[in-house]
Formats: sequence, structure tokens, C-alpha cells
Amino acid sequence: MKSAFRCLHWLLDLRFLPDKFQNWLFDTGTRAIEVFSGLAMLGFAFTFFVAGDEIYTSDLYEKFQHLHKPALLTILLTVAILQIGFSVVKSYRLKLVSSFLLMLSGLVWAVITGRFIAGYPPVSTGMTTYAVLTIICSFAGLYQNRHVKRLQDQKQGKGL
Repeated sequence: MKSAFRCLHWLLDLRFLPDKFQNWLFDTGTRAIEVFSGLAMLGFAFTFFVAGDEIYTSDLYEKFQHLHKPALLTILLTVAILQIGFSVVKSYRLKLVSSFLLMLSGLVWAVITGRFIAGYPPVSTGMTTYAVLTIICSFAGLYQNRHVKRLQDQKQGKGL
């Protein structure tokens, strides 16, 4: 059991990726991921708001009717606006909030992915596209969280 937990921790901690690769992949791209995810959520919310209940007649979006529409729109708008807003912060505390919002957006994208998978058949790009967005947002949030904590520890170490 301990080895399974260690393996899961190793996977979630991204230890299989070299530090240089993680820095290259996420350090400068995290802000772009936050903004892209936020704008995509705004687009998703806008589509559901404008289309009304007609969107549920499409086979691709039929399973979305099982989600409470006002709650879905509220969550999408709130996470999107906060994510875009926090993408420009510079303080360590606010960057930690930003990393949490990235991981939360990964959860939102996972629910959206699940709705597309539940609508199978037909096969749709929503099954894979939003799954990729789920993984990217989650990993970027995790990386940003670890990076900010490392910077905080370094700053505290220098202040002693």
C-alpha cells in the first residue's frame, strides 16, 4: 500500500519530468494557460446562455441538461473571471490562489469532459479536447503552487 501511495505521489508531484522541462513547459506558460482556460470558460458560458434550452436538442450537448444550468453558468463565469483576474498578480499569496484556481478549472473541465463522454455516441472532439485541458490546467496549477512555495521558502531562508 505504501509503495502504491509513493507511486501516486511521484506521479502527482511530476517527479517523472525533469525540473528543466517543467520550468520550460509551465513557468512561462502558466499565465497563458490561465487566460486561455478562462476565455474558453467564458465562451462556454456564453454559448449556453445564448443558445437557451435549444442546445440540449443536439446529441453532443444532450447530457448537459442533467446539470443545473444557472449553477453551471455561475461556476463557469466565476472561475473564468477569477482565473483571468488572478493571472496578473505578483504576490506569493495571490499566486497561490491563482494556482488553486487553475486546479479548480481542471475540475470544471473534467466535469465538462464527463458530460461529453456520457453523451457517447456519437464520438466528439469534446471527449478529448476538454480532457487535455483538464490535465494541462491541473498540472499547471500544481506546478505553480509548488513553484511559489519554493520561492517563498527561498525568500524566508534569505531573510533569516
